[in-house]
Amino acid sequence: MRPMQRHFDEQLQELKERLLAMGGLAETMIAKSVKALVERGEGLVQEVFAHEEEMDRHCIETDERCFTLLALHQPMAGDLRFIAVAIKINGDIERIGDLAVNIAHATLSLMAQPQLKPLVDIPRMAHLCQEMVKKSLDAFVAQDPELARLVIESDDAVDQLREQVFKDLLDHMIHDSATVPRALDLLLVSRCLERIADHATNIAEDVVYIVRGEDVRERGDKELRKGLRRQSEATPLVSAADRQAVLAAHRLRPEEKEFLGWIESAAHNLLGAARALQALFDDYTDPADKWRKIREAEHEGDMITHRIMKKLNQTFIPFIDRQDLRALTSALDDVVDFIEAAASRMVLYHIEQPTVESREMVALIMASAEQVVKATEHLPRFVGVEEICVEINRLENAADDLYRRAIASLFEGKRPILEVTKWKEIYELLEGVTDRCEDVANIVETIALKHS
Repeated sequence: MRPMQRHFDEQLQELKERLLAMGGLAETMIAKSVKALVERGEGLVQEVFAHEEEMDRHCIETDERCFTLLALHQPMAGDLRFIAVAIKINGDIERIGDLAVNIAHATLSLMAQPQLKPLVDIPRMAHLCQEMVKKSLDAFVAQDPELARLVIESDDAVDQLREQVFKDLLDHMIHDSATVPRALDLLLVSRCLERIADHATNIAEDVVYIVRGEDVRERGDKELRKGLRRQSEATPLVSAADRQAVLAAHRLRPEEKEFLGWIESAAHNLLGAARALQALFDDYTDPADKWRKIREAEHEGDMITHRIMKKLNQTFIPFIDRQDLRALTSALDDVVDFIEAAASRMVLYHIEQPTVESREMVALIMASAEQVVKATEHLPRFVGVEEICVEINRLENAADDLYRRAIASLFEGKRPILEVTKWKEIYELLEGVTDRCEDVANIVETIALKHS
């Protein structure tokens, strides 16, 4: 074996070991975050926060090593597919770490309140998720499609446990409104665990794809695909009549109407930024001028955010929780920030033309932005919020799938490594926009739950 080839093989082996180490760290973060929840241990929470910095550092280093391998060795066939998938898996593992951190944050909130109920299903979900993460990475390193399929099948068990958690907590909220804040935090935990299982499934699906060429990747709304809900059906948590009764019992005060008006303004500004982004990608002439318009929307969003935050510190708002208003305002601002960041890369990186995949992602962003506006406009009445949030979630799932296909397409043919690097970042930012739209949907749904 030539020295150059031997060195390349050693680097590939090192890459495998790095991904396994990251997977082990992700498992540790899941275990500690849920153990902290069960045992109400703040020390474990702080350990999870410390692991986040370690995970981010590993993610950046692994990305750099992958692109260095591509640039220096220009691998072909199987080696090229392996590195391409390694880049995607690196992102999946980093996202798993982020979700464990979200669980740790929810744990801090729950520790400040009396325990709602003994935890049974959530620890079981966490154990399944840890197993899925470990097996998916083992399947990747061993190139074992059968082990990967076991991971894919395990996703159903996690989904079923999340449904059980939801039903149990809903029962608590219906019978005792004082339990709502704690129940919602636990719902967030179960949602994070479900998403961790989804990322492990993504890894397993990629293993089957690169080994056997079978595209078993899941697309669209998981509830629809599994027959849990029909296309036109979205079961509301409470009836529209009940919601109208809530609204009738509380007439919005002027300051509450003012806040809701600002929230709607922030959402419409977000929609304006999304339209400007779509204009940039659909008619790629004078991109610098189109970017300038998006930057103006980003500055306008900052002004609205500052106005809301300042007023929140001066006004008592009984109808909508202050913390929820703050979170919703920040989430809306984050969407516009990501839109501006994506547009800026198109100009600063001197992109000659958008790709087909990037235009498709922008179309999903536009659809998500329209739903965000609908969600904020429904806040005073709360009618139809669940349906809107389900649609935003469906769009985010579609964007996840499109992102993975877009990244894979970067390694087809012989693209210059610099072009691959630029588009990888742009795709990540575009996919991040839909992630932040889903954050908005989750917060809106939380507000609706609290007032249902």
